[in-house]
Amino acid sequence: MTARHAIVLSLALLIGTGPVGAERRDVEFGGDRLVTGGQLEETTAAARDVLISGARIVLRGDVGDDLLAAAFDVDVEAATGGDLTAAGARVRLDGRAGGDATLTGFIVTLDDDAVVEGNARLFAATATQRGVVEGSLLLVAGDARLEGVVGGDLRVVAETLTFGPDARVEGRLTLALPQDVVVPADVAPAGRVSYEYVDGVGWRDYDELAWEGVPDPPSAAAIGGGFLLGLAFLLITGGTLLALMPQRVASMRRLALARPGITVLIGALGFATLVGSIPVAAMTVVGLPLVPLAILFVVLGWLLGYLLGAYVVAMGIARALGLGDLPSIPARLGVLAGAITVAAILNFIPFLGWILNVALVFLGVGAMTEGGLRAVMARVGPDNGIMQPDEE
Repeated sequence: MTARHAIVLSLALLIGTGPVGAERRDVEFGGDRLVTGGQLEETTAAARDVLISGARIVLRGDVGDDLLAAAFDVDVEAATGGDLTAAGARVRLDGRAGGDATLTGFIVTLDDDAVVEGNARLFAATATQRGVVEGSLLLVAGDARLEGVVGGDLRVVAETLTFGPDARVEGRLTLALPQDVVVPADVAPAGRVSYEYVDGVGWRDYDELAWEGVPDPPSAAAIGGGFLLGLAFLLITGGTLLALMPQRVASMRRLALARPGITVLIGALGFATLVGSIPVAAMTVVGLPLVPLAILFVVLGWLLGYLLGAYVVAMGIARALGLGDLPSIPARLGVLAGAITVAAILNFIPFLGWILNVALVFLGVGAMTEGGLRAVMARVGPDNGIMQPDEE
């Protein structure tokens, strides 16, 4: 796997393993395909490499060269002409890998019809090998089961190892286990079996772990100080924006309050576009140096969207309580400080708090997106008072 593949697979995993209903994206470049989405069932053959990520992947279309797949649930029933790399919570190979195969997950299975023409590496909590590995096999797992044929050497690093009736190793069998295992003669004769015993304590005896090296939890003073520092940073950032461009911030605030639902949807699309610029930049030699800049824009977009979204909601409440549409800068800073504090407290509400904070980010990003688009377009007339400038 090349460095380019590693970069694109990491980015695809980052942005592609989203909700089941996530939007499908299919980009072709130089014969390679980058596919992301929610539930993906691919049956179309590809002439070169395929890089695919999603919530659940079922791949039945053959791949001419290498395959890189990342998802919560990965099923590969296709044939690849080159190497196969897959990662997920559950990974299953029931096709043919024309090169090497590297599978990583919580549950990893080389199923009955799986054939790996090169070497195979399985990394899992529970790993099962039923197919055929024509090369060598490295099996690192908590619980390992061998039921298929290994044409080369086999090395097992595991807590437990069991053999099926059809298991067979043609090369050397090296076992690194915490306890003795009886290897049937039809799996591998004793002359080709070697042992490297490992200490079994620590595999699952969590009560016996030594805690001397674990640092003490932070004190209440440290937690409070960290919160105050974070609050100060966000207040300085927000206060600077309020001081430098009060009219623009007020216009975006009014825009978001006028139609919050549409603004949240625009923010989701705007932020998705911003995140989508990362793999697009990474796929080209010219754009690859711009990946750090694209990531920086994503972080800034999230931060500014969070600040603006919290400020919009807080100002809406403050106006309803009689503060007015154009309070003083100190008053607006007070509103922003209260908004940031309440948004931070929301994070302690399981699940709902996270959703509300994401909604605040999308609200702010939507206001910035639509406000920016309106700023670069010629004004054609009044906009029902939404874009009226502040009289400050």
